[in-house]
Amino acid sequence: MKKAQAFLVLLILVVGILLIAFLALTQQHIRQKAQLPGGQTRISGGTQLPGGQTQISRVGTTRSVISRNAPAFASSGYYPASYANDDSYDTSWRSQGSPAWLAYDLSNVPAPQRSKVLLVWYNETDNFDHTIIGFNAYNMPQDYTIDVNPAPGGSNPPSKEWVTLISVKANHYHSREHVIDMSGNNWIRMNVTAVDGSVENYDANINMDIYNASYGTTDDWIFFGDSITAGAMGHSTVGGVKAFAQLINTQMPSNFPAQESGGIGYLTSVEGAKYINTWLELFPGKYVALSYGTNDANSCTSGVIFYNNYVTMVQAVFNAGKIPVIPHIPWARAANIQNCGPTLNAKIDELYKAFPQIIKGPDFWTFYKNNQKFISNDNIHPTDLGFGAYRQQWANAMLTEVYKR
Repeated sequence: MKKAQAFLVLLILVVGILLIAFLALTQQHIRQKAQLPGGQTRISGGTQLPGGQTQISRVGTTRSVISRNAPAFASSGYYPASYANDDSYDTSWRSQGSPAWLAYDLSNVPAPQRSKVLLVWYNETDNFDHTIIGFNAYNMPQDYTIDVNPAPGGSNPPSKEWVTLISVKANHYHSREHVIDMSGNNWIRMNVTAVDGSVENYDANINMDIYNASYGTTDDWIFFGDSITAGAMGHSTVGGVKAFAQLINTQMPSNFPAQESGGIGYLTSVEGAKYINTWLELFPGKYVALSYGTNDANSCTSGVIFYNNYVTMVQAVFNAGKIPVIPHIPWARAANIQNCGPTLNAKIDELYKAFPQIIKGPDFWTFYKNNQKFISNDNIHPTDLGFGAYRQQWANAMLTEVYKR
């Protein structure tokens, strides 16, 4: 009897040891499968993209604005430096002429959160690149540097030992993004030496956000398109609706996306296809909205030409390692858009089938058809409230499609 009990105890011990070893090996195997080169971790539920990339179905890392209400200083100002980084995009810093600089003291931000950062500045004029359509510029930084400094914070900006990390010449874009390694530094400064402007508008006038980019730039958006995008997807409040980033943050407090409006009036899919590679070189983020078609429909562009232009843009976005996001063309009262818009929206549906990696944007045709009060008297563009509704529709759609709320 004692021998049988001893044998049973020994058997239990052996089985237990084998079970523990099996579980350990299984967990190690799971970790090895999940680990990607460079120490990155695969996020389940992704879609395979051209070139072996993976589309992540949800933004999985928190990127915070670390400059919000940090001590801000400027060389001069009609409006104070603090307007550049307060919690409102309806205010901005405006210098008194140029040269001019804007500096933030980030010394109170934990060092790991300001080692690698994303700097984004915005000038709230409508057109992403005014030179394409020959419009005037207003108070836009043209020549500038991004500088850092290790001096202690808590007082006025240092007067010397600034190190230039980024230098830009001949800029004509109303917003730009720069990824910067500012390890060991407490201060960051944008120093504007020349302004792209027009009569009485040769100051520097910007908002500027600094993000913790230690986890990359995955929650970063740019919205390319025509005048409707230009009117709706900036940062200042429109039709009572705040910026896309603020709308996302309201529903997803752990996310405050970086965003730019790439809208330019009068553009069609032809110009989108022509300039897309140039624009993508400037954008370090992940999500690229392509919102062309109103002007194509109004001129009754061939569906084949429209489709081919979109294929060019979509492939360029994939080749840049980014994700295209495409909405349907908005409904409008104009006769040509009524007649030709459905054909072009059918081509967008073909794009969805041909490239299932595309994220579907809002169905603006259905939305504005069902809410015609949002269309202005020109029968094409939204009213002010309609622009706000356009922005809200983008946020609603992306909360579902990308943030999985």
